[in-house]
Amino acid sequence: MDVRDLRYFVDLRSFIAVYESESFSLAAESLRTVQSNVSTRIKNLEELQGRPLFERRYRRVLPTDAARRLYPRAKQLMALLNEALGTVRVLEADTDTRPLRP
Repeated sequence: MDVRDLRYFVDLRSFIAVYESESFSLAAESLRTVQSNVSTRIKNLEELQGRPLFERRYRRVLPTDAARRLYPRAKQLMALLNEALGTVRVLEADTDTRPLRP
């Protein structure tokens, strides 16, 4: 994976937030960003998937079949990423407390 591909994790984080809140504005609020950023992230994923992920309704969005299939995988990927980052933090903390060898 190229470093540029890491942006997909941010896209997936936005996707999960929209899926769970059924709202672009609530998702943006939970992610502490603006709605246009969330919309752009979802658009990126929709272009990658080649189909819409949400049906836009007045003040609410509904997941499409594609979104319902993507959601469990996205949650799994984010959990694995968080676990990996947690492991790195633990390893760094262990390294910081060990005495230096001469």
